[in-house]
Amino acid sequence: MRAAPAAIGYVLIAVAICLALGWLAARITAAQLLNQAQQQLARVEAHQPLWEWHLRKPRDLIASRAFGNAKVSSGEDGLDITSVDGSPFELGLPIAWALDLRHWPILQMQLESGASGSLGLIWQSAGNTPACLAPLAGTLTSNTQTLRIDLRDLTWYAPNGDACPGPTIAAMLRLRIQIPANARLRLTSVSLFTTEPVAPPQDTSVDLPEHATAADIERAVAPAKNWAMPLFRLPGSLGAEAMLTLRDQLRERWPAALIVTAGVTPQPIFSASHAALEWTACMIYLLALVWLALKPIKGPLRPWLEIAGCLLGPLWLVMGLHWGLYPTALGVTAFVGGLVFAATIERHHLQRLWRWPEARRDWLWPLLPLPFAILLIVFYGHALHPLPLGHVLTYFGWAWLQQWLMLVVLLRRFELIVPRPAWAIVAVATVFALLHTPNGMLMQCCFVAELWWAWCFQRSRSVLPIGLAHAACALLVEAGLIGGLVRSLEVSARFFF
Repeated sequence: MRAAPAAIGYVLIAVAICLALGWLAARITAAQLLNQAQQQLARVEAHQPLWEWHLRKPRDLIASRAFGNAKVSSGEDGLDITSVDGSPFELGLPIAWALDLRHWPILQMQLESGASGSLGLIWQSAGNTPACLAPLAGTLTSNTQTLRIDLRDLTWYAPNGDACPGPTIAAMLRLRIQIPANARLRLTSVSLFTTEPVAPPQDTSVDLPEHATAADIERAVAPAKNWAMPLFRLPGSLGAEAMLTLRDQLRERWPAALIVTAGVTPQPIFSASHAALEWTACMIYLLALVWLALKPIKGPLRPWLEIAGCLLGPLWLVMGLHWGLYPTALGVTAFVGGLVFAATIERHHLQRLWRWPEARRDWLWPLLPLPFAILLIVFYGHALHPLPLGHVLTYFGWAWLQQWLMLVVLLRRFELIVPRPAWAIVAVATVFALLHTPNGMLMQCCFVAELWWAWCFQRSRSVLPIGLAHAACALLVEAGLIGGLVRSLEVSARFFF
């Protein structure tokens, strides 16, 4: 009974932190939506392309290759595509959500062709609708450097030869190229432009009502039916996942829509680049890590500095949104620097990474979150999707590394700082959650799970069973819960895709 007030206090603190994590995720998501809207508006007002593909590496294409007999390689300032046998091949352009080809119908390409040939275009809307082909959209010559094509002037055909309507909202866009065998084409960029003026956001704004049903939303967006770039303001009470779900629904019909939260009007502002300043700060951080590793500071400040040294790099990558489709060099450098520093200060205790538990219960207790994950899948998930074996094995190693950083490196240092071991558990669980920013639901799940796993670790001092439990829970959620209660397992800027 005497322990009950303390237990209730810990539960209330955990609930408060979960609510704070959800609030943080929503605020970061709202800021990201505003930033995207402002950049988008700035590009349109500066007459720059709203959709643009800079092609430098094979990964800049769908499937990182050509569909057909052609070889793709990186060139000095573009992609080099070489035809193998002279037959037509296709290049798929990655699309984040959709393209509005009705209001942005001017396709411009920067290229150099080593021989004469032809260019066709293929587009397809979402769902099971057939693709539409314009077999001769442009002609390639050895002097061609720029092709500018108005999609409205082309004749489009379905696979069965029937006429297709003009392009509207596209979920797929491919270039269909034919050049002689062994001829080479260098493709630098592809862009889409508009020919019509875009109305100011305040003249095309729609405020979506709070707690709206699907019918309410449909009535609210009805005036925007023919607008090229409407401004939608989302209800202010939405969480991060709900914001992105509603954003995706709106973008299916208005790919160029400006989407922000309630009470906000975007301004045409380009994001300022601070690359030099960020790299300078990163170098200072790395030098500080080297200094701390070579000359550790004695006294009560040491655990604080070591915790900061381990966490600043990973938090820079994740919370700084430096991990998009591909992580930035800056983010990776800071992230790796933090991990190397952690390994350095724990170099005399690395055997703790594979320390075997002494009792059977030390294997069983960390698996307790597994039944809860199964229940979530039963009530909120879907049929389990098979995961690639390579991904499963890799994730076990990744989970093991995460738990080593949290429990072996950080938890012991938090225990030196806080007056009670339970507070160290709360601190390390909060850090673990923040490393999954801004994925709100995932942050909350990670916080609760790490509270339990840190408690288990304090009793067994073995990270191996906890790493296995972490991987098992995460892979189960990935296989059966993604797209439902949990939007994705992505973190940093990848969460917004």
